[in-house]
Amino acid sequence: MTGAVTRPMRADGRRNRQRVLEAAAALLAERGLKVQIEEIAQRAGVGVGTVCRNFSTKEALIDTVLAGMCEEMLEQARVAQADPDAGHAFTSFVANVADFQARHRVLAEEMATTVDMPTGAVKIKRALRHAVEDLVARAQDAGALRADIGPADLAMLFAGIGHAAALAGVDSVLRQRYLTVVLDGLRPIHPTPLPGIPLGFEELDRLRARGRRTAARVGGHRGDALEGPT
Repeated sequence: MTGAVTRPMRADGRRNRQRVLEAAAALLAERGLKVQIEEIAQRAGVGVGTVCRNFSTKEALIDTVLAGMCEEMLEQARVAQADPDAGHAFTSFVANVADFQARHRVLAEEMATTVDMPTGAVKIKRALRHAVEDLVARAQDAGALRADIGPADLAMLFAGIGHAAALAGVDSVLRQRYLTVVLDGLRPIHPTPLPGIPLGFEELDRLRARGRRTAARVGGHRGDALEGPT
């Protein structure tokens, strides 16, 4: 028995898919997760059916857009890695991420609620984590970053900056204030000792997995309580 043959996408189909992605990226950057499929279709100049044929759900479309944004973040990290000044490389990368979040509201909203990357960007996430680990280690070796910070600590701080960037009405000056506070707190100048140990990505993954299991148990108990006796 042979498997089903997957037909290659026609040229007009590829063009329509790209138009949908570009429209989605623009609208999600402008307005965030509240954008509707109908609005994306209208911006792309296609029907809603065309959007749904290419992306089965709104989540799948957002996932694809976010994966592209993650690639851009990875490119920024690689540019920073090429900077011979480790301290400048680190601070410029953090500043660029904050600016990127401000220009792409959907990324800021996602990072405000989760520090994970979209499921369609597993390889990109792995490469970005390695790049962040390298930037952190180099900055610490150069004495530009406090030694009790781990790369996943930085990821959590990105989520906090993302939350600030996602708030309605927050302008560039106010965002820069929060970014400056974060960067000042990361400098090794008379730092207050931190509780716990530096957070690595493996430990962050374990903490998140434990949190999901706890949430699932709590949700299950609530469901049992709502259903009542049978």
